[in-house]
Amino acid sequence: MNRVKVLAWCAATALLTACTTGPVVRTRVAEQVNLASFHTFAFVPKPGTDTGPYKSLTTQQLEKDVGEELQSRGYVPAAPGEKADLLVNFTEGAHDRVVGMAAGPAFGMGWGPGWGGAYRWGPWGPWGPGYYSDVQTVTTVSLSIDLINQADNSVAWSGTASSDLTRHMLDHPAESIDVATHQIFLHFPVAARQ
Repeated sequence: MNRVKVLAWCAATALLTACTTGPVVRTRVAEQVNLASFHTFAFVPKPGTDTGPYKSLTTQQLEKDVGEELQSRGYVPAAPGEKADLLVNFTEGAHDRVVGMAAGPAFGMGWGPGWGGAYRWGPWGPWGPGYYSDVQTVTTVSLSIDLINQADNSVAWSGTASSDLTRHMLDHPAESIDVATHQIFLHFPVAARQ
């Protein structure tokens, strides 16, 4: 697998948990749309979370979680053959950013070209000035859920959660998807019914 596919897989299977503050969530409602006026929903046949000719585990988990969230708000799954008021799509993303700092001078001994590390074997011999750097790559993953108005094929509502990828997210993908989906729907304009 190339790096992009690995990152996409990580995003799909490791969404957004284990942060004490939770993911960053942003939502938008289309102008002049009353989400309470819709009654039925269905899932798009080929969501953005499926890259192959099959339904991924991520898609299956999202369909379960989003279905529960919508039903708790009074929406009903469309019957087979019935045109739903809303179609649900999922997409995921991942991007890297470099974080850290560089400082100097640092002294030490080690191997390297003589540039950019605290320990080096450079032009001043084994002991000499160098530069210390603490730079790392952080992967941010995101999950977006779109509700599409079938009447005019436009997005009626969209919610996105994003967070830095953690080891816990990789080890517990289903839990991570549960948390991200729930956090997104906390911002949904139609409240869950008790």
